[in-house]
Amino acid sequence: MKKKNPAIAAVLNFFLPGWGFVYLGSPIMIVTGIALVICVLLNGMADLNATGSNETLAIVSGIGMLLALAATSWEVTNLFNSAAQNKSTGAAGA
Repeated sequence: MKKKNPAIAAVLNFFLPGWGFVYLGSPIMIVTGIALVICVLLNGMADLNATGSNETLAIVSGIGMLLALAATSWEVTNLFNSAAQNKSTGAAGA
């Protein structure tokens, strides 16, 4: 399997939450990414319907969530690449 670039996964997940996991191409990552996209869309719809909410807090927490997601996708991509490399070299020892 081709190595994936962690920067691409991080940027995708920052700007389009969930798509960085879809980029990885593994079936479980694709399902995870699509589930995350659905959750973000549902959260956004719930925020639009909320009344009297603090917009600044919502913006700061949203940016924090996106940064955490980008960092997580970077690490997941590195782990994904390590596992693919170990599988191709036969070093996924017992």
